[in-house]
Amino acid sequence: MTAPTSERYTVALQGFSAFERETLASFFRLAANRTPAYVQADDLIRSDFVVADADSAASLQDVIESGRTRETVFVGAHAPQGAMAWLQRPIDPVHILRELDSLVEHRQSAPGELRAAIADDIAATHELGGIVVDASASSFGAFDSGETGSGPDVLVAEDSAIARRFLQVRLQQLGYRVHLAHDGEEAMTLLRRERFVLAFLDIVLGPPSGLDGLRICQMLKHNAEFAGVAPKVVMVTGLSGAMDKVRGSLAGCDAYLTKPVVEAELLNALRTLDPGFAGRDPESPVSRRLEKRRARGL
Repeated sequence: MTAPTSERYTVALQGFSAFERETLASFFRLAANRTPAYVQADDLIRSDFVVADADSAASLQDVIESGRTRETVFVGAHAPQGAMAWLQRPIDPVHILRELDSLVEHRQSAPGELRAAIADDIAATHELGGIVVDASASSFGAFDSGETGSGPDVLVAEDSAIARRFLQVRLQQLGYRVHLAHDGEEAMTLLRRERFVLAFLDIVLGPPSGLDGLRICQMLKHNAEFAGVAPKVVMVTGLSGAMDKVRGSLAGCDAYLTKPVVEAELLNALRTLDPGFAGRDPESPVSRRLEKRRARGL
């Protein structure tokens, strides 16, 4: 595959009607100045990522046979076994862009063991026999519904399955009990029902008409119902512009992380916002001593 230059990735469009292909290609051209940026390519094998028409049996088979399933955003009524990104029609170029961003984040940020855990969990969701299975849910959410892990409770509100799973697994490894929300309304339901130490919010959550992360942050910081019980808020978003960060600050967020999430920045946010994190910090002297003892079998 081609090596990205200045956060620029090639994307092959597999299948689709002429109108759909031109719409997606035009959207990529309009978004060429963002980071990361995507450029249309014709080579299924050598491109960095693929966007494929999952309703076309021929296109689906080409992706599967080329071994690109886990690097593809599938669009259609069904998802193939082992897929990591899937959207239903109608085609929304903005959502496709966000799923591509999540694939980039997954490739760049996740350590080897974490990448394997995410891929295996998503693949396990679809191991129902045959090449293609019915994935009628709005996202790959069957494996990540509800809370997981132990320790302090934190909320992750993210509508991308890959980004949601990445944060879930990493925060579990750092000793947190993780609750998941797929959109703004679900996040608010959990925030009113549970008490969290931290809330990790994507700015864009689901359809434009729904609650976004900025609005949720404002409600947590300024509504009387959350006085004294609001969690610290960490924005985790692909919006990296200066004005985006200003908007986050004005909403009252306590930390602002951009995707792909940098491990050091995540750990620094946890050290700053969670007083209890010191005992679980993998970089702390105590944790390093315990790790050395475990390595020696003591």
